[in-house]
Amino acid sequence: MAALALIGVAFPAVARADEPPKKDKDADTVVITGTRTPERAQRATVKTDVVTREEAERRGATNVADALASQPGLVVNPGSYGFLGGVSALQIQGFDRDRVLILEDGERVVGDVGGAVDLSAIPTGDIDRLEIVAGPTSALYGSAAIGGVVNVITGPPRQEGPTARLRMEGRSLNGVVLQGNAAYAGRGRATWAMLDFNMSRLDGIEKTPGLPDLRVPNTSRRMVGIRAGTQLSRAMDVRIRLRSFRDRLDGLETQQTPGLGRFTIDTPAQTDRYTMHVIHVTKIGDKGSNLRLTLGRQWFDNFTARDRRDSVIDERHDRTHRMQSLEAVGTFADGPRTWVTGARFEAEHFEQELTRTSSTSEGPVTTRAPEVTPLSYGIAALYGQLSWKLGAFTVMPGARFEAHTRYGESIAPRLAAAWRASDLVTFRLSGGRGFRAPSAKELGFLFDHSVFGYRIIGNDALAPEKSWGVSADATVTPASTMTFRGSVFSNWVEDLIDIDLGGGINDGGVVQYSYANFGKARTAGGQIDAAFKPAPFLRAESSYAYTWTRDDVNDRPLPGRPPHQVTVSLRIEPGWKMELYVRSRIVTDSFLDQDTRAPGYQTLDVRVGRALWPRSQLYVGSVNLLDVKQDPGRIGDTRSPLGRILYVGLKADFPWEDE
Repeated sequence: MAALALIGVAFPAVARADEPPKKDKDADTVVITGTRTPERAQRATVKTDVVTREEAERRGATNVADALASQPGLVVNPGSYGFLGGVSALQIQGFDRDRVLILEDGERVVGDVGGAVDLSAIPTGDIDRLEIVAGPTSALYGSAAIGGVVNVITGPPRQEGPTARLRMEGRSLNGVVLQGNAAYAGRGRATWAMLDFNMSRLDGIEKTPGLPDLRVPNTSRRMVGIRAGTQLSRAMDVRIRLRSFRDRLDGLETQQTPGLGRFTIDTPAQTDRYTMHVIHVTKIGDKGSNLRLTLGRQWFDNFTARDRRDSVIDERHDRTHRMQSLEAVGTFADGPRTWVTGARFEAEHFEQELTRTSSTSEGPVTTRAPEVTPLSYGIAALYGQLSWKLGAFTVMPGARFEAHTRYGESIAPRLAAAWRASDLVTFRLSGGRGFRAPSAKELGFLFDHSVFGYRIIGNDALAPEKSWGVSADATVTPASTMTFRGSVFSNWVEDLIDIDLGGGINDGGVVQYSYANFGKARTAGGQIDAAFKPAPFLRAESSYAYTWTRDDVNDRPLPGRPPHQVTVSLRIEPGWKMELYVRSRIVTDSFLDQDTRAPGYQTLDVRVGRALWPRSQLYVGSVNLLDVKQDPGRIGDTRSPLGRILYVGLKADFPWEDE
């Protein structure tokens, strides 16, 4: 890293001599997720981290999981939940799976696999930025926001007239990436329309030499979307977003059967997801007040199967998830006070069915039965928040009341405050209640493995998980070229939902287990960040994050939570229209059980690019250059299943001239 820094220092004269200074597109960004009101990220009342589209591309990301994989304070573990569905779930402040809420333009993403929303299934082709808010945020967003919120935000065209953006890449494992969009915006961008597309594929990785078995399946992902907006009048604006996703993973394994030889088994997994959202905004007055109405509909269809070639003994799991939503949010600015009030209504339906063909003395028999009792439920929520600026202080109390047709009512208060002590120093403090509603699987699971001596059933009497969390941070900007930030957090969670292995009931030789509210846990930690930009051509960042967890029921750490993380990045523009980006991350080993620890690891990402013409770049790079990868035979190994990925690509924007 020191050598790379010296390279950057060696070329300041060249950078100034042959290129005009560029506008920094990663400068302070307007964020909305932490408070539902637009604020500058560096001055936001609730700390909000941002990953812009440009930064995601520098990290070699093609999807949200890649973009967040090396984000300080976060852990993305594609190996934590097996490769069923290719699930890449996120961990924030020691919480993971469905305890971290994933949003797309403020709307909850439905369709979890193994209890986790698959971040690798959300492409970066149409994003403007990612916003990350750590800590309980249920006061604004309801269930699942115990650990934090990630909001995937799209945006309208950045300039008038016809525009287009294209990114093409070739990758290791015969990988191909093609993503971009084409748009047209009228004068003042009052009316605009945009077509988004994304396509990627990757070959699988073998499991056993000499056998066709795959450790990682062949992967194909695609997305097509249409977004449009128009200004109906000076006070009214309407937007629509339609998107279609298809993810296909084709696995392969073999099985040696005594007397019958070796069977080849196809293990496909396919997900089709469709989203539709209509947003209507009415401005009230000229002080920033408005009323926002959002109507949404999501369809999620997924299947996984085991198809034995030359055999009728097969099985297939089908899952369907539907959600309709209506939300009204009013923002009312009154001098130093800004009120946010909202109401949200959701209706959901979930089904999971197992189709199995078995061999019997009378021939093949096919059975079809629900694995999860078909569930329909509704949610109604009311929430409010006040942002009150008192000179250098900002105080922000808020609360949410939510009624669920399955488990009753929940109340989630929150209080946040910020003090801008000077132009150089800002302090923030926030605390609040979080909760997570039981999932459809936990309420109605019917996993019958009686042949192996057990079955798992759902529990419709489950209560929501509840938490209290508090966080504080301080940001110091002694000069425009450097920023330092320190933060701490602590969370207390009760009524955690899990399978109650100690409460099994023996029923005719088959032990029956169920989900129960019996867990209690605590998490705490802190993070130190530093950013330096001593010259327009050089930017360096570093971060250290510490996470402590405790399972209070079993008196041990929560499994799979690495306590220490270090992230360092360096971006150099040495001249000659070139850009060098290096990012390194160290993650220590973590507790699994008394005798096992998940291995620690270090990754190194490198990317070098050169502009061919204005607003274009030819680049080469590597994700995980050190080739750190998962050991398939090691329990709890959460390292990347893919290992090193090399890529070369071209990206270009139209029109060619700088904005």
